[in-house]
Amino acid sequence: MSHLKAKSDRKRHKKRVRQIEIMGRKIDVIEGEGLSYNGEPCLGLCNYDEKKIYIERNQPPHTKSETLIHEAAHYFLELTGIAQKLSYSENEVYCQLITAFYTDLKKSKL
Repeated sequence: MSHLKAKSDRKRHKKRVRQIEIMGRKIDVIEGEGLSYNGEPCLGLCNYDEKKIYIERNQPPHTKSETLIHEAAHYFLELTGIAQKLSYSENEVYCQLITAFYTDLKKSKL
């Protein structure tokens, strides 16, 4: 089971931040507190069924941006069918690489 489909322990206080589009699908980005995956704290989660990305509110702005890119990468891999061909670890590595690449491009101001 992909960690993106896992249920998270989210506190009730959520705030809709914005909506992004990934491959023509509108995805709500929501800030929350106390996000966790399998009982462990985490900075972000995807829920494909709800078309939502959850971002931990209590993190620095630059980290929050990187977390959003990381979770959007998970969503992209899922929608393209690539995620189903990867192990959990491989999926995480791909998303970390995509996030690092995006961050480097952003710094270059291309």
